[in-house]
Amino acid sequence: MIRGKLKNKKQYSSVMIIPHSQGEVKSLRFSAFYFKLAAMIGMLMIVVLCMGIVISTIWKENRELKENISQLLELTSRQKELLESQTLELQALKDNDRNIDEILQQYADRIREITENYISMNTGSSLASRSGGRNPSSFSADIAELKKLLDSLSEINSAGEGYKVDLSEAEEKLQKYLDAIPTLWPASGRKNDSFGYRTDPFTGKKTFHEGLDISASSGTPIKASASGVVEFVGKKGGYGNCVIINHGNGIKTLYGHASKLLVEAGQKVQKGDVIAKVGSTGRSTGPHLHFEVLVGGTPVDPLQYLE
Repeated sequence: MIRGKLKNKKQYSSVMIIPHSQGEVKSLRFSAFYFKLAAMIGMLMIVVLCMGIVISTIWKENRELKENISQLLELTSRQKELLESQTLELQALKDNDRNIDEILQQYADRIREITENYISMNTGSSLASRSGGRNPSSFSADIAELKKLLDSLSEINSAGEGYKVDLSEAEEKLQKYLDAIPTLWPASGRKNDSFGYRTDPFTGKKTFHEGLDISASSGTPIKASASGVVEFVGKKGGYGNCVIINHGNGIKTLYGHASKLLVEAGQKVQKGDVIAKVGSTGRSTGPHLHFEVLVGGTPVDPLQYLE
């Protein structure tokens, strides 16, 4: 009988309050249930506080990214307007043939400055890929416009003997920047499966295709779509024999299902260099090249880049 009564007896926890003065010592008694309840509420408040901090950090980062993208687009717009106005001014000076030497030099200095600003603002920029604020292929189009302008200036230089400006440094930087953008088709053949959802040829189910398939005969040369450094060479899961090239600025390209690999890891390659041969290794139904463009590690549509 005594043991039964002990089992049903409630458990309590006590909190003693001892004052600094000679006041009376107070004791507060709580049942174990309320003590556990208070502990659970405390833990819940800590979890909610942590979630609030994480959400606040993500929101702040997204706001900063949007502000940076806005500044980038505004700068590019101003540069285009300046180039257009300067082109008209230069043509007028050429027709009138007045102070052409001095103005050409100022114009050349301005183009060098714009070139430096453009490349520094766009190299290493993963903002557009993260926020979707800009089509990546527009970078290549803008640089092509600058290159066209430099070519026209070279024609003006060759038209006269009394004035010359040296833009070789600016042209070299522009060309290097263009060469690092994967605009070259990596193989000759027929475009097959594109980037996006498709019916998997093995399972018959809808799956996401992370690249572009180019059907070609076995042994067809595979070329580097852009200049860079070979990061990986070898077998890679369903890709079979595979080459991955790092082009800098967060851009990489992948070439899969090759029959033969012609480069080594760490090797520098130029746009157009033959790096492998088309094959059907790995998870493949026939000879073709699987080509991917990755920005910040995320596959994007190669057709946004290819000329």
